[in-house]
Amino acid sequence: MPDVMWHSVDLAPIVLLHGTEPLLAQRALERLREQARSRDPETAMLDLGAEGTGESSLAQVASPSLFGEPRFVVVPDLQSAAESLIGEIDAYRSAPEPDVSLVLIHRGGTRGKKLLDALRGAGVPRVPCDPIKRPADKQTFVTAEFTRANRRIQPDAAAALVDAFGGDLSELAAISRQLLEDTTPEGDQAAPPVTVADVRTLTAGRVESTAFAVADAAIAGREGDALVLLQQASLAGVDPVPLVAAVASKMRGLAKVSAPGANARSLGMPDWMVRNLLREARGWNDRSLARALDAVAQADHEVKGAGRDPQWSIQRMVTEICRARRAR
Repeated sequence: MPDVMWHSVDLAPIVLLHGTEPLLAQRALERLREQARSRDPETAMLDLGAEGTGESSLAQVASPSLFGEPRFVVVPDLQSAAESLIGEIDAYRSAPEPDVSLVLIHRGGTRGKKLLDALRGAGVPRVPCDPIKRPADKQTFVTAEFTRANRRIQPDAAAALVDAFGGDLSELAAISRQLLEDTTPEGDQAAPPVTVADVRTLTAGRVESTAFAVADAAIAGREGDALVLLQQASLAGVDPVPLVAAVASKMRGLAKVSAPGANARSLGMPDWMVRNLLREARGWNDRSLARALDAVAQADHEVKGAGRDPQWSIQRMVTEICRARRAR
């Protein structure tokens, strides 16, 4: 069976959550628990610790109940479980109990690899819980956080949230909860989708948010706006290095979508992001993009120690990008 994403996994006799990102494993586990309770509110919730509770620990909790209620059993640290428990799971996988949902959480490492291979060979659903690195995957995580709360967030708003808080998944989850609370109307009024304006209000003052605002203005050729935003960023103490990095990220995105044959699949980007970049790329050609990328590379070199005045280097970069945009 192919891997199943944490936000779409469904109950099965055995499910494996595998990887080193604890927040993804937690989200998958919460989803499965909610499904078990929805299926039968009387479901017994049981955990088997890493050391188990004896030779017959799994047999005890998985054996048919006197009262007949379903059981939801979690092994939270399979990578450090006792050999006796690993052996029980290996024997159990071939004939799981019909009223038991067994969730195995393996947090990485080589221990238990033989069992992991056997589970995969038996077609047990596996949820990869690896660290999220791609912005598109982080945006999927944000969207899933809002879906869990029965709310919607617009795609560009999710992208803006990742821009501002995408460095740490736990922080991204926390700020998503804060945004949900801040945008939930009082009473029975229906909550509208979360917009970029909502995100900008919440992320005012964040380094990444300010940096991408400068980048957006420069790429659009709005030199006056870009320089004003740059001055505001400087007064707010924004470090030059991440600011240049944000501009570089946007410029690389424009260059990628401008390449012949580029599409969402080949670039590993969501369709909506490619559409937005293509819209911005209409104001550029190969020569203007090369000129702007040269300006970004020079500024990056200077703000990392090769220049005397980082603020002047950034200002010159912004001005050069805007001029390249107008001279296309």
